[in-house]
Amino acid sequence: MMQRFFCLTRSANTPPTRTPRPLFSFGEAATATPTSEPTETPEPTPTQGPIYVEYTVRSGETLGYISARFNLSVEELMKFNGLTDPNTLQVGQVLKIPTFVEKVGPAVKFLPDSEVVYGPAYKNFDLAAFIQKYPDSYLAQYNEIVEGKNRTGAEIIQLVAERFSVGPRVLLALLELQGGWVTTATLNGNQIAYPMGLRDPSRQHLYRQAAWAANQLNAGYYGKISGRLGILDFADHDRARLAYGLNPGTAALHNVLAKTATWDEWQTLVAPQGFRATYEKLFGAPEQYEIKTLRPKNLRQPPMILPLEAGKLWYFTGGPHAGWVDGSPWAAVDFAPADQAGSCWPSQYWALAAAPGVITSAENGRVIQDLDGDGFQGTGWALLYMHLADQERVNVGDQLKTGDHVGHPACQGGAAETSHVHFARLYNGQWIAAGDAQVPMTLSGWTFASESQEYNGSMTRGDQTRTAENQRIQERNGITPDGAP
Repeated sequence: MMQRFFCLTRSANTPPTRTPRPLFSFGEAATATPTSEPTETPEPTPTQGPIYVEYTVRSGETLGYISARFNLSVEELMKFNGLTDPNTLQVGQVLKIPTFVEKVGPAVKFLPDSEVVYGPAYKNFDLAAFIQKYPDSYLAQYNEIVEGKNRTGAEIIQLVAERFSVGPRVLLALLELQGGWVTTATLNGNQIAYPMGLRDPSRQHLYRQAAWAANQLNAGYYGKISGRLGILDFADHDRARLAYGLNPGTAALHNVLAKTATWDEWQTLVAPQGFRATYEKLFGAPEQYEIKTLRPKNLRQPPMILPLEAGKLWYFTGGPHAGWVDGSPWAAVDFAPADQAGSCWPSQYWALAAAPGVITSAENGRVIQDLDGDGFQGTGWALLYMHLADQERVNVGDQLKTGDHVGHPACQGGAAETSHVHFARLYNGQWIAAGDAQVPMTLSGWTFASESQEYNGSMTRGDQTRTAENQRIQERNGITPDGAP
């Protein structure tokens, strides 16, 4: 059978980090941006008042422009946000936008949380073997050039699942629902170009579509956990309230399916004959895989050191920000070595293992270290080290002790502007925010805290505090690690 082959010239997914942080965003306003504190937030009792969505101020925008865009007066917008001066907006500032929405989605749980994250429920799932159950399908015969490598359909879905930490069964069910790829051999042009249903010419073919879907799943999942996701935006710009009491896993599906459908179409997709029926056709009832507790109430971080070579000057250049693209929580922090200011040449400094564990992935600047030793990133604690150069980097299977060399900070992977290391934590497949209220990132005794704006934040140890800065100002964001836990 003829193989399907497509070539991509650039990465499908938004880069996981940039340092220095961007002065402004070119993206659309996010209405479900995860909070920097993704711990479970009790839901308020539903009322008839407005739901607030969030809008991030971009370069050149004024209160007048933003208020007109959302059909509000400047005075109303100032009142809702506690502003006293209409001329003091800052790029990156987050505003609350009140919105009245009458439509409400269904409150039926149809997908467990543990299916949406790449966690313990997937430890024994053989993605490639499952796809080969349908050997003549479009997916089984598919190949695509991604990041310079010819990858199979199974490899692409696996890559996206691992990077975004989303469940591959959910990705496959979406792929079958929207494009028929999993079981069907012959597809039409739109199914081939837009397998996840997003009709965006800049996001054609499997990798970009799957990466987009994974990001929307994360935005829905963590947006629900944090309490930030209250409104669903549909493809025709209609809106609906997310149902009260919905679990994060189902909210994730509601969010991604809304992006490609009208309100009427979406109601069919989230009905029993929609996504749920497609999932059951492929895998059976999702409840059979459910892991009841992904995050224990008594969760604590194990001892970790700063993942930075001791005795060298580093700069805290990125406070808590997205772990992997903007749908994920603010799980990551950035550190730049002093020897490569403004350059993407690999640093002579080393990124170090923050804790003992085995390397489960090392490719294109991204290294994942599994701390529980079972070789699967979705169980227990796992650490992400990003933007490391290929040269002298660790390999899959390497067993590291605390303080062992991981690699040299560079710009490898994503669109970094200067050599640095992007560091984040996961637990049971869930991204854990650096400023998490229960389990804040703590490295060598430095505890990290978020602010209201992404990339801002601080690290504190005793009476010492460092503040994340775009610039390199030693007394503000300079740090010389001592290697102590």
